[in-house]
Amino acid sequence: LQAARSADVAISQFRFLRKLLLVHGSWSYQRLSKLIFFSFYKNITFALTLFWYSWFNDFSGQIAFEGWSMSYYNVIFTILP
Repeated sequence: LQAARSADVAISQFRFLRKLLLVHGSWSYQRLSKLIFFSFYKNITFALTLFWYSWFNDFSGQIAFEGWSMSYYNVIFTILP
């Protein structure tokens, strides 16, 4: 009983294990895939923005964003979804 209270998932019989693995495992896989895709999308978008800014400024070393705004970009777009 103590282990069931502290566990993330508890099943009473082994016949429920199939649904736990196949259904909930599939849902977990889909959620994790969306999270990874969003993370790549967010970082590629940020990198392309910096690249295009540098391109149009002839790679002069001009800073596109302040340091704090780059930090808040990751924080805000990680919290939103």
